Amino acid sequence: MEALILKPANKEEATLLKNMVRNMKVKYAVINDEDKEDYAMARALLATKNSKPVSKETIMRKLKS
Repeated sequence: MEALILKPANKEEATLLKNMVRNMKVKYAVINDEDKEDYAMARALLATKNSKPVSKETIMRKLKS
């Protein structure tokens, strides 16, 4: 089953969304900033999973430029 990630613009929207899903009896979870960073990192790692390896020298050249 798919999952949705919503980012409300303010506390009022967050409260409205939580109440709506609660009334629909849909399971939901509130995640903190660290969890959001972990999710973004996992997506980035998966996106590069099939790319070819890059040498340390290449990375250092890019960082210096």
